[in-house]
Amino acid sequence: MKKILSNFDLKIIGIIFMLIDHIYSYIGMNHNFPLWIPLLCRFVAPLFVFLLVEGFHHTKNRKKYFFRLFISGLIMYGINITYNLISHKSLINPFTHKFDIFRLLEGNNILITLALLLLIFIIIDRIRFSNLSKINTLVHISYLILLLPFILLSEGSFYELIVALIFYFGYKNNKFITTGIITFSVLILFHAITNYLTIPNIGTLYQVLTFNNEYMIFTVLPFIYMYNGKLGGNGKIWERNLFYYFYPLHLIILYILRDIIN
Repeated sequence: MKKILSNFDLKIIGIIFMLIDHIYSYIGMNHNFPLWIPLLCRFVAPLFVFLLVEGFHHTKNRKKYFFRLFISGLIMYGINITYNLISHKSLINPFTHKFDIFRLLEGNNILITLALLLLIFIIIDRIRFSNLSKINTLVHISYLILLLPFILLSEGSFYELIVALIFYFGYKNNKFITTGIITFSVLILFHAITNYLTIPNIGTLYQVLTFNNEYMIFTVLPFIYMYNGKLGGNGKIWERNLFYYFYPLHLIILYILRDIIN
C-alpha cells in the first residue's frame, strides 16, 4: 500500500468515524439504525492508540503530553458528572440498591484511557532503558500493577491495553503489529462465537457479532500500512489540539440531542 496518510489525516479519519459510532450509540440504537454500523468504526480506538504511541515517541515533553491528556480526561469526567446529575439519572445500583459512583461517572472518556496508557508507556520505557536498580525496577513494576485496575475500569478496558502493548512493543515493526492484532482479533471472534454457542437465548449470530464487535480491531491495519510517518496538516496549533476540542464538544451535543430525540 502507498504511504499516503499523515498523522493529521489519520486523526481526521478517526474523528469522522468516531462521530458516526457515537451517533449510532446515542441516537441510532433507539431508532433502528443498522446493527452493522459499529463494525465500520471499530478501528477508531485502536487508531487513536496507534497515534498515541507515535506521539509518545515524537513528543519533546512526555510529561506535558501526559498532563494534557489527563487534565482533558478530568474535564470530560466533569462534563459526564454534570450531565448525569442534571439529567436526573438514577445513581443507585439496581442490584445493590446503593449509590454507585460508576453511574455518576458514566459516559465516554477515551481521553483518560489514553492518558493512563501513556503513563504505562513512560513507566515501561524507564524499566527498559533507564538502567534502574533492582529496587527501582520493582517500584516501577508496582506502579504498573497499581495502574492496571484503573485501565480495566476505563473506556476500552482490557482491549485497548492489549492493543496499546502491541503497538508499543511493535513500534515501526508492521509485521509484529499485524501478527499481534490479527491474533488478538481471532481470539476475540472465537470468544464471541463461543458465547453464541453456549449462552441460551443470546440472540442470532448476526446480533452477537454486531454487538460483541471488538474482533473488528484488525480493520485498523490498512490505515497503519498507509501511514507515512509525517505530521501533516499546516502546523497550526488548532490542528494539534483538534481532538481535545472536538471530543468533549461532540459528546455534549450528542447528550443533548439524545434527550431531545429520545
